[in-house]
Amino acid sequence: MAKIVVVNNAEPGIREFAEPIVQIISDAGSTPAFIEYAECPATNLNAFDGIILSGSPQGDDIVEHHAPYFQWIKDFEKPVLGICAGHHVTGYLYGSELLRSQEPESGDFEVEIVKTDPLFNELPQKFTVRQMHNDSITVPNDFELLLTSSTCKNQLMKHKNKPLYTCQFHPEFYNHRLILNFIALCG
Repeated sequence: MAKIVVVNNAEPGIREFAEPIVQIISDAGSTPAFIEYAECPATNLNAFDGIILSGSPQGDDIVEHHAPYFQWIKDFEKPVLGICAGHHVTGYLYGSELLRSQEPESGDFEVEIVKTDPLFNELPQKFTVRQMHNDSITVPNDFELLLTSSTCKNQLMKHKNKPLYTCQFHPEFYNHRLILNFIALCG
């Protein structure tokens, strides 16, 4: 049973993106924990088997503000899944270009696997995801592209040398299989 912490990337008290992830982890029989993004530097993150970085409300401009709270991510070796805002902050720390309002998506869109990975077990080659973003990021040098769409190129990327994944979309809505596959990587 994996012990996974969900980091809320929205402001304290706004948990609409984090709470569904906590529920999915709990329903899977793993042990969820919950912290706010500002608590990351003071939390012993190595006490967990994996970390999921939640999204935040559409329109939040958090990348530069949140980056100081996520410096640990470059040295962390356990599995991490960054979702939407977690995708942006992680990419930014690794040198991604932040694309402001160049590839916005809101609603349901089809994505396609471009490179197989255990994160996609039991998922079809193409599947529909929930999107809620104005900004997107380029794929930094240390990462490889795993999932794309016709509207937004970088839908999901993975670090080349460690289990660090980030996705543009929100799998907590109805792509629970992706989160369950991540939990399996943590166990």
